[in-house]
Amino acid sequence: MKSYRYIQEVEEDPMATTTEDQQLMVKAIDQICRSIVTDEYSAEIDREARYPAEVMDALAAQGWAALPVPASAGGGGASARDLVVIHDALARHNLVIGQAFFSLWVLGAEAIDRMGTQEQKDEWLPRASEGANIAFALTEPGSGSDAAALRASAVREGDDFVVNGSKVFITGAAVADVIITAVRTSTDGKKHDGITLLLIDPKEPGVEIRKLSKMGLKGLDLCEVFFDSARVPVSAVLGEVDRGWSGVTPGLAKERMLLAALAVGALRDLLDRCLEHSLARTTFGKPIASHQLIADKLVTMRVAIEAGEALALRAADAVDSEDPDAASIAAIAKLYATDAYCTATREAVQIFGGYGFTDEYPVSRHYRDCKYLEIGGGTSEIQKIVVARSMGIRL
Repeated sequence: MKSYRYIQEVEEDPMATTTEDQQLMVKAIDQICRSIVTDEYSAEIDREARYPAEVMDALAAQGWAALPVPASAGGGGASARDLVVIHDALARHNLVIGQAFFSLWVLGAEAIDRMGTQEQKDEWLPRASEGANIAFALTEPGSGSDAAALRASAVREGDDFVVNGSKVFITGAAVADVIITAVRTSTDGKKHDGITLLLIDPKEPGVEIRKLSKMGLKGLDLCEVFFDSARVPVSAVLGEVDRGWSGVTPGLAKERMLLAALAVGALRDLLDRCLEHSLARTTFGKPIASHQLIADKLVTMRVAIEAGEALALRAADAVDSEDPDAASIAAIAKLYATDAYCTATREAVQIFGGYGFTDEYPVSRHYRDCKYLEIGGGTSEIQKIVVARSMGIRL
């Protein structure tokens, strides 16, 4: 299937928003994904709720897992703008792959580089470069958007912390080599105080992982993680004891920026499919794309791609320049792009009609997958609170 977006870039605007290196990165990723990620493959991992190990292994084998690892540790040292371009490209092939790249390769490597001891960096950053999966466990059944209200506890006993409690909605925990876990080590002070991050081996005694059944993104597990007197060495503390919350918040702008990029990439694929179908399908003697109400839907998707891309890249520039407003800029990007993608999936099913309601066409998978992006990384409501506060509105 030809990509309308790709044709437009080549013929009218040869990727003016990206550098030559970024264009080469996109072409390389396209080459890998096109050899593996067919519609049949995507349908299979969705149907079987199976991690897309084949394509992730292929990406790792060609060095893509090293991209978010800092150059000082032998990685690619990607900028935020590089990562936006890459996540956009991956999600064009399959949102699950882009989400796995972010959740298991970007998020953990960034946290270890920023907060880790030299020993932790020496152990985990080379492994991350080779494709080790690093999950992040923050959310709990009773905390959700109020993430700092977590209750999973860790009590020090000699050279160990003993961990008890549970986490929920932990992306990729079932395939993780290590889980960065937020626990409460003190109940003194405010709820944001007394939180510590631990590097926990999911195979250790006292750690149990259960997969959750969900409506979308089936190829990437969301898990419950249970800790029953799991012993973790003090050397596994990431950052400072009782000051873990300050280690969590700096990564939020990058997370929201990249979720926006994923939404834009997935929306590109959706528009390609809708346009191809609308030009081929005829009613009343002409392609349905020629009917004004269908054309309106297609044009709205195109505008949303352009706007979402611009917002994601603006957020990337803010992150790269350490702009103090990066958090609100990234929140705007995520809020807009994820809403636009979710809206477009509804319209796509309408364009395909009865076929869109069947699993034979990928638009139904888009319809199920998209909702996660409005919840993960902070709900749309949380993004509005972040933006409102940046405007001086007290909530």
